[in-house]
Amino acid sequence: MRQGNRGPFLFLACVFLLSSCAGPRPARAPAGPQPVYGDIKIGELMSLVPEDPSRAIDMALSFLSVDAGAKAPSAAASTSPPSPEALKGVMEAASARLAARYGEAEGKGDWTGALAILRGLKVLSADPHAADSLAAEARDLVAAKAGGEASLIAKDAESLYEDGCLVASLAVYLRFLDAAALEGSAPDEADLRLWAGRAMESHNVSILGRLCDELARRKLDLPRGAAAALAARPTIQAMRKGVVTIWVDRGIKIQQGMGVPDRVLGTGFYVDPAGYLLTNYHVIASEVDPSYEGYSRLSIRPSDSPDERIPARVVGWDRLLDLALIKVDLRPDYVFSLDDAVGRLESGDRIFVIGSPVGLENTVTAGIVSATGRRLLPFGDVLQIDAALNPGNSGGPLLDDKGSVVGVVFAGVPSYQGLNFAIPSYWVLRVLPELFRGGEVERGWLGLGLSPATKGTALARGGLEILYRYPGQALSLAENDVIRAIDGLPVASIAEAQAVLSGHAPGEFVSVEVDGPRGKRTLSCSLSSRPYAPLEKAASLDRKENLFPILYGMEVRSVPGDLFEPEAYKITRVLAGSVADEGGLSEDDPFALRAFVVDKDNRVIYLQIHIKKRKAGFLESVISLPAEMDSPNLL
Repeated sequence: MRQGNRGPFLFLACVFLLSSCAGPRPARAPAGPQPVYGDIKIGELMSLVPEDPSRAIDMALSFLSVDAGAKAPSAAASTSPPSPEALKGVMEAASARLAARYGEAEGKGDWTGALAILRGLKVLSADPHAADSLAAEARDLVAAKAGGEASLIAKDAESLYEDGCLVASLAVYLRFLDAAALEGSAPDEADLRLWAGRAMESHNVSILGRLCDELARRKLDLPRGAAAALAARPTIQAMRKGVVTIWVDRGIKIQQGMGVPDRVLGTGFYVDPAGYLLTNYHVIASEVDPSYEGYSRLSIRPSDSPDERIPARVVGWDRLLDLALIKVDLRPDYVFSLDDAVGRLESGDRIFVIGSPVGLENTVTAGIVSATGRRLLPFGDVLQIDAALNPGNSGGPLLDDKGSVVGVVFAGVPSYQGLNFAIPSYWVLRVLPELFRGGEVERGWLGLGLSPATKGTALARGGLEILYRYPGQALSLAENDVIRAIDGLPVASIAEAQAVLSGHAPGEFVSVEVDGPRGKRTLSCSLSSRPYAPLEKAASLDRKENLFPILYGMEVRSVPGDLFEPEAYKITRVLAGSVADEGGLSEDDPFALRAFVVDKDNRVIYLQIHIKKRKAGFLESVISLPAEMDSPNLL
């Protein structure tokens, strides 16, 4: 370009620079009054009342508890929160809606739904932040049903019995006995005898023994034949008739360019004389998993007719506990009894397993309990056993020397021989009625990632420290609070806390005693429906560094990065025994984030970092930290 033609361009550049120096033009204020955050929030809460009144109450309580020292749900809320009067109006409308729902549930015989609402309203009526804000209908319901929980549980047991779910009804009746004892009441003699007779009809000796103990405690005669049933000891030969091979035909799969049969083998055992069997969820997963798109057909092979195929259907399943209930149209020759004793098994106790390893029916193996309380599944705990198990054993009964089922076995880590596990029967009994109701078991949860309180801190007098809060959950709680008790029951381990919540439904309120920097508080928190893989979902919803404590056991703070590694952090805390601790990381180590990979196929989340380890003289290295996506430390 010639020199004489540059004038217009220089003129335009000067105009641009002058306009930039003048600064941005101020935005014109909109006409009329502006909406206030508190008013907007009240409108949102009121919109929740018709369909999700528990959520509306939970959010309102999170604002009301700010005065008691809890963290506000958002930065905006701390500057212009809704007024207490407006929040109380939300709670009054929502509690009135809950009271109306209770009447609807009773009217249609939904005893579990009515029970959840009644329990939740009782928790709220004892909360000083909520009691004065409950609607008159809710307060009247709580007063009228002061001892009504046991009655609802009894009606639920009777309803299950009428629906043909015999063993499930007996498991719920045991809950009724516990609830009645807490309320200071007891069933009459005729009722106890009726249910003892039903226990004999079910062939469940463990439940019959519990009912006979209650009769004996009250100095009442046992039903005819009960003593003989309790004294009988079944033989292995008799018990083998109650075990079947689960056969899932998934058509043909291609391997090395050739079509081969795709089969899944497992074991199941009868728990109800109407033809209901228990097995593992992973055995029948293709029957109910919506992500599976291939062919799948379920059948069983009876132990005494291995060439026969009897069609079966899945009734209910629980992915977190790896359990499933299936049904066939025949009367079994033998029905197993589930033992409800908690903590009865100890390391070294003798056990037996019946199953179909690689399809070999009626295989009996023996061993001992290697350890108890292992945290292997996303929910509950498991027994470690040394009895020989192979593919095909999964779903079989774990038996004690009396012939009672004390667990449901599943094969362990494939690359390690002799490392096998079983789901304890007391966890199975907790979920058995829900399996009989059909479909996938739905669990209530608080949405928290926890760890036992670290020793040596001011808050380490037992309890569970909150490491992570799932987005939108447990709004009144905060990270680093320590949970001491739930519903008045002390919780020293995550399995204990999960056991307490296992008796509560989504939408129900529970009381949570917490201790933390803001002092001791007892809060009412509503339970939401737990996703199957919360951390997988949280990885797409939350900031990555917020997930570091629950995934890798380290807390971090953001520090300035550089052009090539902009995501930089410094470790502020490492939990003993965590992934970060075992990886040699320590407090004050600086690192830059290279990658954060969610591997859904292997159920692992990988963290790749460029770090300068203090323990290694701040030498630079690039390491990868794997963490289980299905963490057992969620509540």
